Amino acid sequence: MIMEQMLKLANVELRLPPDELMVSPLRLLVAGLASRLGFSVDEIEDLKLSIGEAFLAIADKCRHLQGLISVRWSETPETLTVRITDPAHSFTRVHHESIFHLLQRLPGEISVGEGKDKGIHLRFNLEDRRKSLFRE
Repeated sequence: MIMEQMLKLANVELRLPPDELMVSPLRLLVAGLASRLGFSVDEIEDLKLSIGEAFLAIADKCRHLQGLISVRWSETPETLTVRITDPAHSFTRVHHESIFHLLQRLPGEISVGEGKDKGIHLRFNLEDRRKSLFRE
């Protein structure tokens, strides 16, 4: 509890070229941000996988576009939200069925192509996560 009070909430935006080689530095950043929130190794791996695959899905569809993919990590005391958008803010669908099913199986909520920033939006409830940690 004391660590939570000392921990400042992070809001990070990373802009990357639509290149599959950029998924490694993105996953490294995700691991660092998640570890400071106290996520377990398995939870960090799930986050790295889901955010990395979402990035790859968008990168695959926007290679021809000028500009950068935006990855926004936003924390509140209750939620962690990650929004991944293409340079034109036009991404509305995950075309690879296997990636979409993978994203749906991971903890949290996923939405694709909704809102003013079209793209992939992942939302994780930190409050529920904390409650389950205290029960274990």
